[in-house]
Amino acid sequence: MDDNLNKLFNLDPIVKGEEMLPVVIPTTSSSAEQKDDDFELARNTLRDLIGKNNAVITDLVDLARNSEAPRAFEVVSQMIKTQSEIAKDLIGIHKQKKDIEGDSGRQIVQTQNNVVFAGSTADLMKMISQGREKGNVIDG
Repeated sequence: MDDNLNKLFNLDPIVKGEEMLPVVIPTTSSSAEQKDDDFELARNTLRDLIGKNNAVITDLVDLARNSEAPRAFEVVSQMIKTQSEIAKDLIGIHKQKKDIEGDSGRQIVQTQNNVVFAGSTADLMKMISQGREKGNVIDG
């Protein structure tokens, strides 16, 4: 029977006991393009789920109102909760993409020290009075 199927579908016969190795298909796109493609796929999938769930929730609300069954309202509330989680996931993938790519255009200052004088107010007043005596302080 295997021979007939192989002939029908133009397949090479498989020798029993021969180990099958996985086929590796090389990709020609860069990892940046793959990340962008994956992001778009995830984004489109989540947006599609949100659209479908909106239609399902509308139908479930109508069903729950007509049947007045507590279980139907429970299912509606679970679908609404799931919908909100999907919406959060959609926002989350934008943050994840931003974290992966990094902010190459903006430089974030981690530490900024603009210390003009380090000391107590008494030390500052002493410096000012010494400057006045020497004529180094200009009074406005």
